[in-house]
Amino acid sequence: MTGKDRPLRLFQFPRMFDIPNLSPFCCKLETWLRIAGIPYEVEVTTNPRKGPRGKLPFVDDGGVIVADTTIIIDHLKRTRGVDPDADLNASQRAIALLVQRTLEEHYAFVLAYTHLIREEGQRHTNERFDALPTLVRPLVSHLVAKQVGKILWFQGLTRNSHEEIVESALRDWRAVLTVIGPGPYFFGDTPSSIDAVVFGTLASSVLTPIDTPIRSYLRSQPGCLDYAERMRARFFPELLTAPNVMKRSASA
Repeated sequence: MTGKDRPLRLFQFPRMFDIPNLSPFCCKLETWLRIAGIPYEVEVTTNPRKGPRGKLPFVDDGGVIVADTTIIIDHLKRTRGVDPDADLNASQRAIALLVQRTLEEHYAFVLAYTHLIREEGQRHTNERFDALPTLVRPLVSHLVAKQVGKILWFQGLTRNSHEEIVESALRDWRAVLTVIGPGPYFFGDTPSSIDAVVFGTLASSVLTPIDTPIRSYLRSQPGCLDYAERMRARFFPELLTAPNVMKRSASA
């Protein structure tokens, strides 16, 4: 069996809120698979410890287990011979890397804070524990929030005030929105890997009911909500008509 023919299984969190995934990294990877046109099947799990690095997502590529979205994408580019970034020039590649670093190595921690720690976020995201027995849900929710809180403290984010955290996130997005092109995609008429990154974080920020100052700001920016809805409509049309579809065997 050739690399292109090997079955690909994507392990990730369940869907919520009619977006590909609440996790920006799970959403990024599944979006990238659809941009690249790589068939896959989703294996839903709520337990990150099943992954080789204790995190989701990860993939099983015909028995080869690969974790970390950037490493997975590099692996699939190499083994599938598909590269959505092939036509990007050096400047565009540099901008894409800087945007990725901004969103994945800073803003993603803010999302964890607003969605999993703050009460207005927990009120909605605790639905992910609904499959558990009623008696243990509060305990599991508390333990998960405590673990995420510890990560954010050691990372340094929650050593700042709420106002400082929000302002730092707004600075992230002001920078990203300054360099994004007029569309329809980040670098013009053709989607590339950075669109998966941006949509992965934007979907959780503006296409969920979790109300934050960041959400309000982004939804007020010209074209920002349109971009998120355009990405969802093109690559995940089933979420507009049949929410919570768990399996996908062909790309959009």
